[in-house]
Amino acid sequence: MTVNVSIDTSAFDSASAELQRQLPYAGSVALNNVAFRIRGEERSAMGRVFMNPVKLTLNSVLIEKATKLSGRAKVYIRDHATKGTAPSKYLAPAVFGTSRNDKRFERALRFAGLLPAGMYVVPGEGAKLNKHGNISAGTYSKILSQVSASSDPTQNATDSQRSKSKRGATKGYFVGKIEGTLGVWQRVGYKRRRSVRPILVFVKKKPEYRKRFPFFQIAEGIARKYIPIELEKAMERALASAKRR
Repeated sequence: MTVNVSIDTSAFDSASAELQRQLPYAGSVALNNVAFRIRGEERSAMGRVFMNPVKLTLNSVLIEKATKLSGRAKVYIRDHATKGTAPSKYLAPAVFGTSRNDKRFERALRFAGLLPAGMYVVPGEGAKLNKHGNISAGTYSKILSQVSASSDPTQNATDSQRSKSKRGATKGYFVGKIEGTLGVWQRVGYKRRRSVRPILVFVKKKPEYRKRFPFFQIAEGIARKYIPIELEKAMERALASAKRR
């Protein structure tokens, strides 16, 4: 997701030679000031749209600064991540209103033969959500280990560990169908008071996200409003500086 911020220089075709000489520098200064304005507003919008967005999300709006030669600044969403999914991928549904992409957790369950084709995972009533409204990465890892679906075989629980979980010694997760609901369940309690609760439910309808993060509209609105203002200020400073030389 990228927004290119540029200036229509055709209005300066009949300008004085000095004005045209200062335009590349003044233009780059103006574009960079506008790009930083856009980044600030995009971050503010994330705080309003998403519930307690994580730092990776807030810091995902990046800038490629304009130069006198390029005449263009870029504001874009980071398209890579050291761990996990890149912000440009997990924010896309909120920007475009598209269906949610398969999560790595879903792909792992499918590969292990636990999540049927055409089904997807949503939080169940027993799921504990963090302050960001998500199930923690640690919980996902524990589930994959308990159901032997981790991509790293050494992380999968042993038969002995699963046996302890069944006895209630640890929080045991398993995939099963209980009272017509297929999903990931968690054993809780001990002995006669033992029960299970749904942590993740498998559903046939692919989760969809409505458009709620107007990334492009925010950038275009700020660019339209502030490019003329910033360009005028930058040009005045450039001309004043040239006169002092």
